[in-house]
Amino acid sequence: MDASVVARLLEQTARAVYDARGPRAIHAGQWAVLRYLARAGRQARTVGGVATYLGVTHAPASRAVSSLARKDLVTVRADPEDRRVRRIDLTPAGRALLEHDPVHRLTAAIEDLSSDKQKDLAITLEALYGRLSKAS
Repeated sequence: MDASVVARLLEQTARAVYDARGPRAIHAGQWAVLRYLARAGRQARTVGGVATYLGVTHAPASRAVSSLARKDLVTVRADPEDRRVRRIDLTPAGRALLEHDPVHRLTAAIEDLSSDKQKDLAITLEALYGRLSKAS
């Protein structure tokens, strides 16, 4: 199979995971922020922590957090001990939205594959990720 066909299939698969529409729809990067905030400890739930996790600069991380705050999915408050630091927390709506995380659909689709296909997919994706990481 031609590599460009495989690349298009991978791109279409990624788009299919994040196909939600409507006023509460959020993009893949914002889902990643919500997932990070759900797992991160209190000290790491900052714009800087989000930026480090996403591998981006402070500005795009701040924009993603601001967008989520406008949708009432996170709250942003100055740290009482260091007013320069903004602490970010999930709201109840943000936690509830994570119950509908599109990654759950992807997980279910992968679970439908045989164990051998899951293993092959994992090995292939790890190799692909490694090559892409070296290239950037």
